[in-house]
Amino acid sequence: MYDTKFGIAIYNSTSYTNDLADEREGTLMKTAARVRSKPAAARSVQVRPGNRMSTNEETAVQPEQAGKPSILSDKVRALRARFKLTLKELSERTGVSPSALSKIENGQLSPTYEKIVALADGLKVDIAELFGRGTVTEAPGRRGITRKGQGIKHVTPQYEYEMLCADVSGKQFVPLATRIKAHSVQEFAELPRHDGEEFIYVLRGDITIHSQFYEPLKLAAGDSCHFDSAMGHAVVADGTCEAEVLWVCSKNVKMPHR
Repeated sequence: MYDTKFGIAIYNSTSYTNDLADEREGTLMKTAARVRSKPAAARSVQVRPGNRMSTNEETAVQPEQAGKPSILSDKVRALRARFKLTLKELSERTGVSPSALSKIENGQLSPTYEKIVALADGLKVDIAELFGRGTVTEAPGRRGITRKGQGIKHVTPQYEYEMLCADVSGKQFVPLATRIKAHSVQEFAELPRHDGEEFIYVLRGDITIHSQFYEPLKLAAGDSCHFDSAMGHAVVADGTCEAEVLWVCSKNVKMPHR
């Protein structure tokens, strides 16, 4: 992986939902005109042609990846079989619909991070096990190493995550080398949220963090931010270039069902 609030002051979730409905129903010209009519300080949200509105629960995979099994899809299917759960039963545990679970298992959907957290919670496993090729166990004196570019990749329309040290289970945090692909908060249907805490350190480029309780925060390379994951949040790259960050999430696989 909401009460979305951002912009010149703090928008409530109802006004944001209405804005999204207007954008879906109107033309790009109508949307642009609506944005231009706002005060200059409120234009932190850019209108970009071709923005595809994704839903929190279902994020379609890229066309070239559709239907291709992934480590995540194979692990979810195998773990569900191990625990003898039906799609409906796993849905009740995770809050993810049976149809979405089926598509995830068949490589047709790429779940957002908060849905990965929900899957780990429902299956009662560590997040690392969803991305490991074998069952990982805890032991004293553990060490994990990920060479440059060799982490396990998980791609969504907004982000490309590289899971670091996924061979180690039971970590108290989840380290992610993340490429920020989104350039506008309008590329998110809702602001993702989940239990826990997060830390972001900007490695390359400029980003803006949109959050539920604060105005948009701009960060440049070398800047960092810590925040409560239960607060709706989204990160976008500023300008035309993508950005790269080290994104660290605390270990907390309990997620409220929505």
